[in-house]
This record gives sequence, structure tokens and C-alpha cells, in this order.
Amino acid sequence: MGFHIDLSKFLTPAKVKDYIKRSPVNPRTFTKELYSKDVDTHPSPVYSMAEIQEVTGNVPLVVRGGEPVNVAGDKLAFSLIEPQPIDITDTLSAVDIMNMMALGDVAVEKLIQEKVNKFRRIVLNTVEALAIDSLDGKINYKMKVQGGYDTFEVNFGKTKRKDASAKPEKLSEFYKLLTAMKLELQKDGYGNNVVTYAGVDVYGLLLDLSNNYTGKAIRVEMANGGIMVGDVLVKPVNSVYTDPQTKAVVKAVPDNQMVMVDLDAPFRLRYLAIDDLRALKQARTASAVATPLFVTYNDKGKNIELEAQSKPLVIPVPQAICWSKVIV
Repeated sequence: MGFHIDLSKFLTPAKVKDYIKRSPVNPRTFTKELYSKDVDTHPSPVYSMAEIQEVTGNVPLVVRGGEPVNVAGDKLAFSLIEPQPIDITDTLSAVDIMNMMALGDVAVEKLIQEKVNKFRRIVLNTVEALAIDSLDGKINYKMKVQGGYDTFEVNFGKTKRKDASAKPEKLSEFYKLLTAMKLELQKDGYGNNVVTYAGVDVYGLLLDLSNNYTGKAIRVEMANGGIMVGDVLVKPVNSVYTDPQTKAVVKAVPDNQMVMVDLDAPFRLRYLAIDDLRALKQARTASAVATPLFVTYNDKGKNIELEAQSKPLVIPVPQAICWSKVIV
């Protein structure tokens, strides 16, 4: 009988959860600022649109004894989203593993933890790409299929838009544009706690307008990594991701645009159930298969293949997002 390397005790759900907890790898810009407030697992491989759409603005009063107002949103109970998984592998040399085993479990676990950190970084980078993609109310992200690539598409709804009609020549004109964007959000019950992410050219324009402003009517100051204009924080953003198929760089916000988002809106990040019998066997219940990161391994004799899976779904709130194209 051949010698078998057993790494299972280092890859239990509790161990992987602990590795993640101690990991130095953190969510990136849009994941952190928009989606980190409500992160959870979902005990199913699909997600219902009925759980996403909801009424959030003001509602009419109801006459005593009358029927309550339904705030469940559209009647899309049978419309389901089927998120596609992140499925990645890495290889460990059997020689390296044997050397680590000679040093003891602590050395082996350290090696495994480093690989889990690598997987987590890849997963979080992909979640950030999905978060960026969701800023227009839709996800159009490449997925690998046999023989090439296809596109994973989800349409959550239409975002708001308030384009500039002319180039802002004074800070007051830029402020009016921000106010108009905020008003668009307020029409649907949002706009109370907003931040505006500006493309390179728009932020450069705002810097010039701010430096030239000598009045006192509008509050202008550097704060929280951006510029406060009145009660609106405008931040420069250079977040990007690389298209998996074309390798083209996709900017979160185009240079001549800005996007205002209400941070209090119920943006959600869900990790759905993994489609893997090994995960089900390990977790023992279907609900426990829903996890931010499932890691297992295959002993191939000359090397060991570590495999990681995750099924994230970012859920934006289109009514809480307003875009603006600025003439610069």
C-alpha cells in the first residue's frame, strides 16, 4: 500500500474559518465601502429576486382597519439568480509537504494557511470586480466554459443618472450638480448618507475649482481621503479589474464621470451553497455548504492539488446609485 498524505485535519471548515479570521488579506475599495456591512451565507445555490426587490421610500398612511401596504417589491417570486462559482487550484510539491511534515504539524499548517490566504486574495479580488461591475445596476462578468468564455449576467434594475449640461466653471455649479444627483436618490427614499466616487478628470476639475474658491457659502475641505463639498464627500477612485478574457483594464468609474452612492442602502454580499459533494460530506448539512471559502485537496502522488471554491453574489441597490457624466 502506497503512502498517503492526509491534510484533512488542516482543512476542516473550522480551520479554514480560523485562517480567514487571522488573514492579513482584506476586502478592497467597493467591497469594503458598499458591501461589507451585510455579509452572510445563503443555504441555497440560487437566490430569489423577490428577496432583493423591496420598497424603501415613504408609503401612504392606511385607514384604520384597512389593508396594509405591501413592501415586498415586484412579483418576481419565481425569478431566480444562479451565481456561478469561483473554482481555483494550486499545487503543492509532495517533496515540500514531506519536508514540512518532518518539521511537524505547525510547519504543515503554516504552509496550508499561506495557500488559503492566496485563495482568499483571489476570491476577494473577484468579489471586488463584481462589486465594480454592479455599479451600473447590472453584472456582466466573464465566466469560463468549455472551449472559451461566456458572460454571467444579472440585471438588478436601472440606476439613476444626472448628467451635467455644461462644464462647471465655478464650485457653486459643481455643488448644484451634486445636489441634483442627491435629489434623484431622495426620490426613492435614499440620499441621506452619500459618497461620490469621481473619475480622474472629474476629480482634477474639482481640485481646480476648490483651489480657486474664495467664498464661504459652500463648505470645502479635505476630509476622509477626498473633498467635502457642502455635505457631500467626493473621493478620487482608481479602482480597476482585469477582464479575464480580453485582459483589458476595466475602470470602476470612467475618467469623465462620477457616481454617487448612498452608503446606508441595503447593499448585500452573499456566499451561496457550493455545488460539491465533498463540501456536503464535510459539512454534513446543506446549509453548511454555504461558505465564503471551501478548500479541499487531491493527492496525485507526485504532487498535491489544493482546490478552493466560493460562490459570491453582490446585490446592489440601483435606486441608491446615481451616475453623472461631467464635461471637463
